[in-house]
Amino acid sequence: MEDSTQKRIIQITGFRDKEKEDLTKLLLKLDCIFIKSKQYRNCTHLIAKHACKSEKYLAACAAGKWVLTKDYIINSAESGRWLNETTYEWGYKIEKDSHYSPQMQSAPRRWRKELTSTGAPGAFHRWKVVLLVKEGSKGRDSLARVLNAGKAQVFLPSNSPSGITHVISSDTNLSAEEAKYTFEAPCYPVQCLVDFLFFEAMKYNCIKLAKSTGSSTEVKNTELPRNVCNIIEILIEGQFFAEAVEELIFLQSHYIPPICLLHALLSNMLQGNIKTLIDRYFRVLSVLLHLHPPWESPAMLSYYLKFFQCPNCMKGTWSFVEVLIRSCLFSESFCHPIPEGVVSKMLKPSLLTFLFKLMKSEVQHLNHKLYEEADSQSLKVPEQAFLLETFWSGNETSVFFTEPIIMLLDWTVYSQKQKFRSNDAFKNEMAYLLIEILGAVVEYWIFLGLKKDRNVIQHMSALGNYVAVSCDDFSSEELKSFISSLSSSWLQMFIAESVFKKLCLQSCISISPEPLSLQKMVCAYLPALGKVGMLESRKGQKRKKLGHWVGPDSQRALKMLTGGDQNQATVLPEAPELKHSLSLKRLQKKREGELSCSKENCRSLLPKMHFHKTNLRGETALHRACINNQVEKLILLLSLPGTDINVKDYAGWTPLHEACNHGNTVCVQEILQRCPEVDLLTQVDGVTPLHDALSNGHVEIGKLLLQHGGSVLLQQRTSKGKLPLDYVLAPQIKEDLLAVLQVQGSTEDLHAQAEEHFYQQQIEFGSFLFGRMLLNFCSIFNLFSSFSVFKELTHLHERLFTSPRTCKDATSVHTDWIMDLYARDLVTLQKLPSLLKEIPENLKVFPGVQTQALLMTLKTMLDQSETFHGTS
Repeated sequence: MEDSTQKRIIQITGFRDKEKEDLTKLLLKLDCIFIKSKQYRNCTHLIAKHACKSEKYLAACAAGKWVLTKDYIINSAESGRWLNETTYEWGYKIEKDSHYSPQMQSAPRRWRKELTSTGAPGAFHRWKVVLLVKEGSKGRDSLARVLNAGKAQVFLPSNSPSGITHVISSDTNLSAEEAKYTFEAPCYPVQCLVDFLFFEAMKYNCIKLAKSTGSSTEVKNTELPRNVCNIIEILIEGQFFAEAVEELIFLQSHYIPPICLLHALLSNMLQGNIKTLIDRYFRVLSVLLHLHPPWESPAMLSYYLKFFQCPNCMKGTWSFVEVLIRSCLFSESFCHPIPEGVVSKMLKPSLLTFLFKLMKSEVQHLNHKLYEEADSQSLKVPEQAFLLETFWSGNETSVFFTEPIIMLLDWTVYSQKQKFRSNDAFKNEMAYLLIEILGAVVEYWIFLGLKKDRNVIQHMSALGNYVAVSCDDFSSEELKSFISSLSSSWLQMFIAESVFKKLCLQSCISISPEPLSLQKMVCAYLPALGKVGMLESRKGQKRKKLGHWVGPDSQRALKMLTGGDQNQATVLPEAPELKHSLSLKRLQKKREGELSCSKENCRSLLPKMHFHKTNLRGETALHRACINNQVEKLILLLSLPGTDINVKDYAGWTPLHEACNHGNTVCVQEILQRCPEVDLLTQVDGVTPLHDALSNGHVEIGKLLLQHGGSVLLQQRTSKGKLPLDYVLAPQIKEDLLAVLQVQGSTEDLHAQAEEHFYQQQIEFGSFLFGRMLLNFCSIFNLFSSFSVFKELTHLHERLFTSPRTCKDATSVHTDWIMDLYARDLVTLQKLPSLLKEIPENLKVFPGVQTQALLMTLKTMLDQSETFHGTS
């Protein structure tokens, strides 16, 4: 570095014509030596019009010279003396809207400060370079001058000494293996020289080809050099986020991005500072997951666990996941204040999507690993895993239900409820993500259980029962949609079974408590399905529905679903009929809804709605207007954009429910006229707005609802099995209500039609559930090749089919629970032709789509069974 008191030696670059002449005239007025050469001549100051890749600009950077803007010359000439260079240096101020990257703009200042602080004579100090560029070419001489400016020693290939450190070649077809053999030094392309000066990242462009002559490269991944990390930190601090992300993308095929940089970008995204780079950021994460998965090493597992933490709080992976989900589902505040906006709303689901990809890839890896080692006597499973650390805190997984998993289950069910209540794309996305995450968690636990010979059937039955109880207020169509959307075939199978058992309990049909098997489905569930649809067998019996299970009742329901005290299904006492049973139930629901929002009673379900202000019961302004008969206020609210007439309070009641319950006829009329999207079938424990109106004697409101909703409203039942007309005692009033619909026939005829319609729905729903159980069971255990839809448990397939499938094997004693279950199912398969002859007659003639599909499935099973035994 030259002494600051010596006479200034000036060169310029990038200027043309008159601008160049004017600048030259100003230089002649100042005390300096001006060099007009087009080549770099060891100047002390370079005046550059813009950041560029010219020889002079690169050489000045390599030598640590002052590289200044033209304003330095103009202002110095006006002052009649040389001014201080600092504020005129390229890199002192970064132009955000410039065509030149921040790295190019900041390179001169960065290298000058680096060389000044270290005392190094140049950027290429101690380099011994061989230039494999055509001798005599213009480019070769220019490269040599840049290298010499940075104090590198440059040699010709013919007289190179030992100890060469770099080989720089312009021949892209040059064999790096040959270059290394000849000069015992790594080979770099010419462009790397520029990259090194601008990005300080020449190391990652080193070409290291495999020993074969193929074109694939073998890259050694190391920690990102500290100086490169500093550059990216500077870019982020200067809010050059696009450039910082591009640097990470450019580097990550050779280096693992430091967590501090990923967190710095994530913090800015959470604050809403980055509006257009979410996709690019997650591209970095996706490539990272592909190149360096968490199972690669304990260090990488630790890396992902550290990354999935709040950048500010760093309280752990599950804490961060919990905060993300709560803020998305319930609009809860983040663990630290962040602005709510479009960026934040996009970022949170993106983080959860990446979380799901990570978990899914870990499950697939475990599945593949178990499949590869299926023939081994000792299958090796990693002692640590991302899923294990997140949901089981790294502890023993013998117990499925941990606090994080229970919360995940509750959130999944809650998100499904929100999805069914609105067509909001964000809510639909959250429902999908939570189902996928839950599926990955379940599959991981099952794989571990199979590895350890744990009876996962029992645990999964308990899981199915928990979800069935949580989904008690779902309609049959909603349950169909929910079960069909589950990504795990195990989840589909056991949730379908639990809901099917609940359906049987409602119809007073007892089911044995034995674990799910093919024999149980064919010998117990199929006859039960026939009984559900037989009208003759229902006469004289009062249907029972478990209703909304809360408090102590949920314990009874779980006990019944798991098979305990089966006789309770036939002696379950009916609650006494009260004069105002629905009104009292409404008050109870309101109180339960209010309690459910307290942290002490339901920590995992804390919906704090901020879009519409609510009271402690979750009632919006719409609810209160309908309760208080404030017609003008209701009309005003309905005229506002974004008003949701189907919004529910914490107990599930809508504004229409409230207006019907309180007998506010004008409010009902305004809602029906102004809101064609109003849901007339919305229900809580089966109680629709029509039930509310008629149970409280509001006949005129009942007529209004029937005019708009039609006869289907009269076919809805409460959890006690009551139709709306069951609350009307006077025959004349019943006739008046039927006259609104212009229905011919008596009330008894209408009841009979409603009864038939109800049982048609029941048998269709039961057929759907039975079909899901059957297909998933056959798929998981690969009982018939044509049923292998999911192919998830390939390692289980190997374990089951390593031994011959013979009846002799099937009847022998097995100590392995999987083999024992499979053996019993083989016996059932042998008896299948005789067992399926007992299909209930009413199923054979039932026209429903689900039932017909089930019959086709059973017929196919029968054909497959005959083929199976013919080849055994």
